[in-house]
Amino acid sequence: MRSLDSFLKLGLIGMARGGRHGWFYAHFGAAFLAGYFMNQEHELPEHVKQGIERICEGFRRNNPEWYTPQQESREEPHLLERLVTGIQTNTERLRTSGHGLALGVLALKALRQRPELITAEIVDGLVHVLELTTQDRQNRYWGIDNYFEVTEPDVRPFVPPYRDTVDMAQRAFEELHTVSAGRKIDGVMYHFAGETEHSITFAQALTDLERFGYKDLVDAGMINHRIQMYLNRQMPEEVRRDQVHEPEFSSVLAPEYWEKTYEDPHALKVPYAALDLLKRIPEGDREKAEYGVCKLLTIMK
Repeated sequence: MRSLDSFLKLGLIGMARGGRHGWFYAHFGAAFLAGYFMNQEHELPEHVKQGIERICEGFRRNNPEWYTPQQESREEPHLLERLVTGIQTNTERLRTSGHGLALGVLALKALRQRPELITAEIVDGLVHVLELTTQDRQNRYWGIDNYFEVTEPDVRPFVPPYRDTVDMAQRAFEELHTVSAGRKIDGVMYHFAGETEHSITFAQALTDLERFGYKDLVDAGMINHRIQMYLNRQMPEEVRRDQVHEPEFSSVLAPEYWEKTYEDPHALKVPYAALDLLKRIPEGDREKAEYGVCKLLTIMK
């Protein structure tokens, strides 16, 4: 058995424990889950499998206490509804670029596959993360003082309703025409490319929710995704001029990407989400969409 096979359990424990320090730190456990599901759902070349293992082992070395075996706990299947409720709360309004969906649905997917891990320790930690993802700073997006006030009618002329989740995925990929690294402007940090990454991870989470049968959550989530797509476009002209015009590679599975070690857990979460979404769009659109994803991966830290 290779270490990748243990990443589902490690990822859930890591999300629950890391998330106690703030919702962002749940990303590191989520990276283990992303790597695990990439390996489960795709025929990955060996260099990608080794890259996933190397990146995750780096995360584990940084915070080993997050991944130690949990205390003896009994399975409590009814607790899963608490996680679903936390995901539902995150569909009611856009906050933290859809992280409540991207993180919550990944955890839900793992627990559906391994119900014996539905324990009080894990679920309590995950629910805490989803409570934190409903809180955000109002000036997250450049040029908008309070994005909490941006509503669906405001964005409808710019981002019309999606026909379905496939349409959502296609339009999320189309937004990759402009990828510019985040930066501080007048003392405020704007993530720019990071926000664009989140439109991919958010969309992928919604397609999983659809597969799991949560249609009402998907419909509500797609409204928030459209609002996010509009907000992601807000950037000054000098940032647009500094965009990535050509990626360093054209495949998500490129050796040039997977030979590196990354500090950012999105280094696994973005490829996971992108590979899943690429399977869902028409084959003729995939090459251009993947090229756009590689712009994001080219500037991954």
